[in-house]
Amino acid sequence: MALALELRGVEKSFPGVRALSGVSFNVAPGEVHALVGENGAGKSTLIKIASGVLQPDLGEILIGDESVQLTPKSAKRRGIRVLHQERQIALTRTVADNVVLDAPPRNRFGLVTRKSVRNEASQRLARVGISLDLDAPAWTLRVAQLQLLELARAVDFDAKCIIMDEPTATLHREEINQLFEVVRKIRENGIAVIYISHHLNEIKEIADTYTVLRDGNQVSNGKVSEVSIPELVTQMFGTDVALRRENVHGGQSALGETILEIEDVHFGQAVRGVSFALRRGEVLVVTGAVGSGTRELANIASGALQPTRGAVKSFGNAKRNRRSATKAGVAFLPADRKREGLMLDRSVSENVLLAHQSTNAPFFHSSGEAHRRSGRVCSDLGVKLSDLHAPIRALSGGNQQKVIIARWVEAASEVLILDDPTVGIDISSKFDIYRRIRGMAESGKAVLVFSTDFSEIRCIADRVIVMSNGRFVGEITGDEATEHRLFELEMGA
Repeated sequence: MALALELRGVEKSFPGVRALSGVSFNVAPGEVHALVGENGAGKSTLIKIASGVLQPDLGEILIGDESVQLTPKSAKRRGIRVLHQERQIALTRTVADNVVLDAPPRNRFGLVTRKSVRNEASQRLARVGISLDLDAPAWTLRVAQLQLLELARAVDFDAKCIIMDEPTATLHREEINQLFEVVRKIRENGIAVIYISHHLNEIKEIADTYTVLRDGNQVSNGKVSEVSIPELVTQMFGTDVALRRENVHGGQSALGETILEIEDVHFGQAVRGVSFALRRGEVLVVTGAVGSGTRELANIASGALQPTRGAVKSFGNAKRNRRSATKAGVAFLPADRKREGLMLDRSVSENVLLAHQSTNAPFFHSSGEAHRRSGRVCSDLGVKLSDLHAPIRALSGGNQQKVIIARWVEAASEVLILDDPTVGIDISSKFDIYRRIRGMAESGKAVLVFSTDFSEIRCIADRVIVMSNGRFVGEITGDEATEHRLFELEMGA
């Protein structure tokens, strides 16, 4: 049987960087092939070459038995689709419009009609077992529904190979299960899938074969059933990187004064009568399933949303909005760092100093001093970069997240609120960020984390609060936060 896609001996270099060196892999029809590696290993470059965005310096690309030179247009024509981390959605258009966005159906007169669009969209959604309201505006959908919508769009046009780049990065556990059901249906229909993820447990569950990249080199490949997660980790990093509580958590810090209080907060039906206090030296984690109210509570705690009832206080004073919260020393790291946390086309230095300059703007601006300040804090937080003046979009996901943390460290924030702080980040970078979170607590800061990653919670938490249906349903210590216990609380056991 001819392969859906094959890369042979692919090499790619950029000024000062060898991104790929002699990488080869292939994926067959009806196969899920996992592409794994830490941030900066070369996965993104490989995706761009496989989809025609970049041309290899050396090597060969084959579709079926034919050697091809791809452009984005010819790759689509040959059935290669990419689901990027960044959503390709027209938010003001309907679900039906978005499903057929790349090639809307036309009647015999060459016209696009509402009826033909709805019929075509309905067929595509049904093909992968997805049920969505065709007339709903896309902005009303949950993140998981947007992901499935894009998947329904990609499966059409005689798709031969779908490349999924971190498809579960912003999804909750229940939503991941739904996505996996769709991926299995796609595989049954004979479509190849290249699946990229930092979550190795997902790869063990959904993938058939794998390729590991490290520093642009192909380290290993084989059948997923014949490799363990610890072996994959060692292949990815060249050493064992264990996300264990004892490797991150040095014990409870000395607790100080209460500096953030949530008092009987309500927000429609999403948050109902929630109260808690956060003290210096503490890492408090709030967790819950999709729809539990955690996302709304994160925005309320940061000042981005105003509660319909109740109060949010920092240092004993009520916060009115996000700006007043920032001035009071409250930092917020949103889950969607690229859309809400970063200015992607501005420099690393500008992104680091954004909060400091907005709250402590000097009368005279010194670019030299700004460069030194941002360089110092990036170095302290272990940000890997070659040029502070380079656009931040050039950094890996883990380093982008460290830059946001650096921003608030530089602004001397006393309270840090982090919403899913390690989404789309490799294990090594997670380990580093977890140690930074613990270090901030040990230095006397208060840290509030919203997370759905049970292993993350176990690693960093002093105290864990579980939410369900807008209310707190349980509270345990970090030492008690096993996956089994957290799941019990979440399910109301």
